Amino acid sequence: MKNTNQYSQKIKKLLNALKKGAEKPKKPVYQDLVEAIIFAALCQDSPESAAKAALKKIQSHFVDNNDLRVARVEEIVEVTGSDITDAPKAAGTIISLLNSIFQKYDSLAPEDFSETGKKNAREILEKFNGMTDFIRNFVTLTVLNAHTVPLTDKMIEYFKTYNLVDREWDNTQIIAFIEKQVSASEAYGCYEIIRHDSEMANPKAAQILSEGKKPAKQKPGK
Repeated sequence: MKNTNQYSQKIKKLLNALKKGAEKPKKPVYQDLVEAIIFAALCQDSPESAAKAALKKIQSHFVDNNDLRVARVEEIVEVTGSDITDAPKAAGTIISLLNSIFQKYDSLAPEDFSETGKKNAREILEKFNGMTDFIRNFVTLTVLNAHTVPLTDKMIEYFKTYNLVDREWDNTQIIAFIEKQVSASEAYGCYEIIRHDSEMANPKAAQILSEGKKPAKQKPGK
């Protein structure tokens, strides 16, 4: 990655501006790997508020996570209703991931998962069928308390739209670059405030990043 200083400065300016007057997000710490995975699968394409509502419906409807694991996609979609943007995709992802966990541990409560070390645990997550960058990084951040910033597709497009990253970079490069812009203690806060702004009808980034720019000079006679 070359000439990244301009992007770093813009991201710093944006984050500082978005933090002003905003309440510091409280980072959730999941003890249950499966619950974190289910929530991440629900919110990777839908707002977190919708995912929380859908998760409550799932927990009320199914006896336990094993009951959810063997459910049909259509049943999960019916339970979550209109809360989730692409409910069939989310349901299929949840089923695939739960089955992957069950196949590896013969249980949906792997007690030794977080004890294997952050690097090994991350490698385990990557091998689960249905795993995505967002879900893996969300779990890595909230279960393993590791330094990473989960990015939804909408957040990645947001970074590209406001020229905060090189549009030629792939998702892996963008994720790696964003992680370098914040410390481990700031990672969750960065995720929440950027996610919130990216989901607004009129993101504050447009005004924040335009401030301080000199107006273009008009040509003579205009």
